[in-house]
Amino acid sequence: MSFIDWATLVAGIIGLLSITVGAGMIYLPAGFIVAGAGLLFWSYTVARAMARGGIKE
Repeated sequence: MSFIDWATLVAGIIGLLSITVGAGMIYLPAGFIVAGAGLLFWSYTVARAMARGGIKE
């Protein structure tokens, strides 16, 4: 992975954590819902990329 790939990954993780914490500060169950939705979206994106052959080991 190149530097830009790592930077994008870290920025995405920080963004998801920030949104999750912010939603959790407003209403605690909302933080868990946001985190779950983010993980579902992540797994869908990775599965779609692997099906297209976009992820190399």
